[in-house]
Amino acid sequence: MRAELSAIAGPVVSRITEHPFWAGLRRGTLPPAALWYFAEQDAHHVVPAYARALAGCAAIAGGDRHGDRHGALLASAASATFGSLPRLDGELGKLAAALGRDPGAAAPPGPGIHAYTSFMLAAPASPFPAAIGGLLPMTWFHLLVSADLRERHDPSSRYADWIAQYLPEGDYLQEYVDGYLDMIDEVAAGGSDRDRALLAGRFRAGARLEWEFADSAWRRREWPV
Repeated sequence: MRAELSAIAGPVVSRITEHPFWAGLRRGTLPPAALWYFAEQDAHHVVPAYARALAGCAAIAGGDRHGDRHGALLASAASATFGSLPRLDGELGKLAAALGRDPGAAAPPGPGIHAYTSFMLAAPASPFPAAIGGLLPMTWFHLLVSADLRERHDPSSRYADWIAQYLPEGDYLQEYVDGYLDMIDEVAAGGSDRDRALLAGRFRAGARLEWEFADSAWRRREWPV
């Protein structure tokens, strides 16, 4: 299953890393308003939705020994993600000061962000294979995009400080993704062909929504009506 998802992920991650949002961030040419849109929507909407979705998926993990281990992984990730929210708020305040913005009240989710957060929050209402397939791109793509950003960004750009705090420290994220992919393989091995198809299909949808998040930030997409 991991190999099948990697084949889906590769072209999408390539499209994401070469998107004008991430390319502009690497070079330091990204309009400040686009970075603000991304950071604010991420801290106030995307990450909290991911934390809640993980907690909900932990609750629907199977009741056998594999399910208990899967539930523990998801519950631990949910707790860590909830715990990161105050730090994200602090970093958002620093970014506001650096960009000369008044943080003010949190902006509502834009159309693409509303679609993504709704998709994540609906995951616990799905069969478990579909649920974990849909949530995987959020963290796996963060790992892959961060690795590209670390390697290729201009350290002298005006966004170097923000990039430094955005990049994950240590090996915890790699270890979490490895554990999540182990869970994916176990669930797929014990499931039916339909389970595998659901998992892959929901993963593909989540991957596309990761691209949509970058594109929404680049265009600062708001509701037209």
